[in-house]
Amino acid sequence: MERVTGIDPALSSATASITAGGGAVGFGTYARRVRDRDLPHRRRLCALRCAAGCYHPIGFNATYSYLATAGNLRRDESALIRALEMLELSRNAWLAEVDAFADRRRLEKPKHRRSPLASEVRYLHGWRWPGPEGHRVMFREVGILWGQHVSVPFPDVPTSVRHDLLELNATLADCVSTYLCNNGTIGSGHEATLLGCLRKLRWHLHHLGYPHSFPDAFGYYSRLHNVTELVVNDAYPFSAKTWDKG
Repeated sequence: MERVTGIDPALSSATASITAGGGAVGFGTYARRVRDRDLPHRRRLCALRCAAGCYHPIGFNATYSYLATAGNLRRDESALIRALEMLELSRNAWLAEVDAFADRRRLEKPKHRRSPLASEVRYLHGWRWPGPEGHRVMFREVGILWGQHVSVPFPDVPTSVRHDLLELNATLADCVSTYLCNNGTIGSGHEATLLGCLRKLRWHLHHLGYPHSFPDAFGYYSRLHNVTELVVNDAYPFSAKTWDKG
């Protein structure tokens, strides 16, 4: 089971689970190639990129950008191994969460809880970095994406929803700025606001994308959607305690 980025955050969660079947090469095979000292370094680097292709919980580019903080991946073998271990640490944490989710669902179904909570599924498969480095990685990525967001002019949007989209922008600017200024800490009063904004973003993305002719707006608000989901999943993690309350 590997975790990959969804194509359209408006139509599905940002990440999805798939089972590698047939002759597909999986994460474990690529990890072994990264560690194989008999292989040329360039092939081991390629294997790392392929491993990130199998598991990239915040998107491939953002995931690989974080792995590159391990050092000079093109020349330093120890940096290459550190990067793989960073990726494995997160993936193992996520797989443990998936197993715990499956165990809990087996117990819930006889109690007539046939469907999991939507918030539980959103958190399990949403844009975030599972594992002990989660806050550091998500905070870093929010800073990068927000810097990109504010540097781009407001795009052309349908006149009928322009006011709503401008209001979304202003509301999220306040929330994200608070998050960044306080090192990822944001008041509990923002949670309902952020979750409401996520729902609105998904609705608008569905109406901005194909076959509609607003590609700049779709890209602009797709990035804002990812920023918002990262902030929510970092600031308000969906813990087992929360699940029990559901």
